[in-house]
Amino acid sequence: MNTIQPPQSDTESTAIPGTPVHSTNASERLEIARITALLSWFKHVFDYLGGSREKPPAGMPFLVSPLWLGIWWGLMIGLILLFCGQTSKFIYIDF
Repeated sequence: MNTIQPPQSDTESTAIPGTPVHSTNASERLEIARITALLSWFKHVFDYLGGSREKPPAGMPFLVSPLWLGIWWGLMIGLILLFCGQTSKFIYIDF
């Protein structure tokens, strides 16, 4: 994991009273590591659904199914067709 630590402050005047400037609690670091791993996993899922990755992330075997991919891309095309041209303000005037 990342071992870079933020610089230590000489004064605690910018800190909120009653809160530590730098936490050294191991459980908080573990929780941050879990959140980071979860966010990374979600990024991999969205990258796969968007088509920028070839293989699905671990724990999502149903995404490999051609049926699921067909439903997903069908919904995406449907959304595009639903909103296509709704904000166009083009007016053709024949002189």
